[in-house]
Amino acid sequence: MRNDLSAILIGACLLGAGWTAVLAARDQRVGNRLLIVLAAAELLVLVQLLVAVIEVAGGDRPASLATFLAYAVGELLIIPAGLFWSQAEKSRSSTLVITVACLAVPVMTARMLQIWSTVGG
Repeated sequence: MRNDLSAILIGACLLGAGWTAVLAARDQRVGNRLLIVLAAAELLVLVQLLVAVIEVAGGDRPASLATFLAYAVGELLIIPAGLFWSQAEKSRSSTLVITVACLAVPVMTARMLQIWSTVGG
């Protein structure tokens, strides 16, 4: 796994989390600019998954490969699930669902980095 890609992903998600928290505090709806940031974060999650799969196929394997891959695939579903939930219910709390989703991705990424640190060690 690449640390620089993970850092960019974490930064994009934290930006999205802060943005949605401000929107919720102001009781405003999610706009197109925020959706672009979230789409970029989702794209980064997909790229991270592809890079990890390529590295695993190349022979680098963490000690707990199944757990690592479960995190990688699960992480791919978090932002879309949060967006779907927030669009199903138009309220202040629905915006906070996206905030939680945007905070869950960096936590999962950090955990993936911990699991990946066992490669070759």
